[in-house]
Amino acid sequence: MRPISKRRMPFGMCSLALLAIAEPAVAAGNSLDGVYTGKRVLTKGPAGTCPAEENVSVTIHGGMLAFTDSALQNYAIGFDPRPDGTFTDTHVDIGGDVVDIQGRITEGVLNADVTNPPCEHHWRLKKK
Repeated sequence: MRPISKRRMPFGMCSLALLAIAEPAVAAGNSLDGVYTGKRVLTKGPAGTCPAEENVSVTIHGGMLAFTDSALQNYAIGFDPRPDGTFTDTHVDIGGDVVDIQGRITEGVLNADVTNPPCEHHWRLKKK
């Protein structure tokens, strides 16, 4: 068996450190997977264009968050939550539509502020 050179040891130690950091994020993502349902409530935007309140469902699985409301069906965006359950993402589709979502999931409840111009809504969804 060949001894580990001093040059290789720091690389190996760094690799282990990166794995230790990455593991909680993966674990947090898996524990957040599931279906969340609830309401979105208008916080800003024209009343004639933006629904004041409506049902929303979100499915989180495999690094993706897909949501459905009256305007969008299974709209999927990347989902990479921090270990504390916070997340943020801005998604621009081919047509130029923008959805900005920032929130946190704690104890099975997803709270998020979602902007899809000209509308801004707050979501409060519970995990099924």
